[in-house]
Amino acid sequence: MTGFSVHFPTGLTEPTKDDNVDVRIELADGRAYSLTFFTVTNLETLMARWGRTGECASGLYVWATNMIVVQEITLAVTRRVAQDLVETGDIEKIGWLIHSSD
Repeated sequence: MTGFSVHFPTGLTEPTKDDNVDVRIELADGRAYSLTFFTVTNLETLMARWGRTGECASGLYVWATNMIVVQEITLAVTRRVAQDLVETGDIEKIGWLIHSSD
């Protein structure tokens, strides 16, 4: 299956090298998955901020459910990643199933 569409529930400001964004990938069969794309720089920014606030053991780690790490966030990058996840079937392992056709 290669049919899919990409949606940004909170919007998309592009390009960005320091941000994270929620992405919904809808498959042609009606299933939909949720992922969060983070840039490498955003992980560093979060760790530095949390070093000051004390979150995540004062910035020693970052975690997120369904995390995808990319160099930059653009529509082209998110579509290419989504295409790869769908074509390889990894979307079923990495994405959070938010809607099923069943």
